[in-house]
Amino acid sequence: MLSRTLAEYYIPGHCALYNGFERGGVPMMVFAFDRDWTVDVNPHPQHEAVPLAWVRHLAHDTDHEVWAIGNQDLKEEADIPGIEALAERYYEEGVGRLGEQNEFGRYEYWPERPDRLRILAEEFPDATECIVVDDIDLSDVEGWSHYYAWDFVLAVERGGIPIDPPSREE
Repeated sequence: MLSRTLAEYYIPGHCALYNGFERGGVPMMVFAFDRDWTVDVNPHPQHEAVPLAWVRHLAHDTDHEVWAIGNQDLKEEADIPGIEALAERYYEEGVGRLGEQNEFGRYEYWPERPDRLRILAEEFPDATECIVVDDIDLSDVEGWSHYYAWDFVLAVERGGIPIDPPSREE
């Protein structure tokens, strides 16, 4: 039996339960990106967007986990997993949990965004931090740091989020 409660294992600023700082010797973070009004493939009309190159860099050139949690077009654009892959990993019945798809490709059941983030945090309990970048305020989701796209870009450029992205010209 555990001598501590689950709450005592939780460390603010870390996803879910704290199990360590590193994945294979390298700190690992989980990034969850929305697409519309967040990434530069469909930027906000009045604010700066996250360059798609940054999302791709995080997904393919680092050991971080990077997921599409909003508009699923980002899966193809950044070549990252999305809600279907998350359902496949998480639910006992896999993607079948989402039900049938209609003629527009929409499922009968689709987890709400806060639920998607909670599932991601459960799937990656060793993450040192979970960051969601979305135009919807998700700051109330426990264990996640929420950034609007323009705040995320500023934090990265000022070194507050150590991801070493490619230059905007690449």
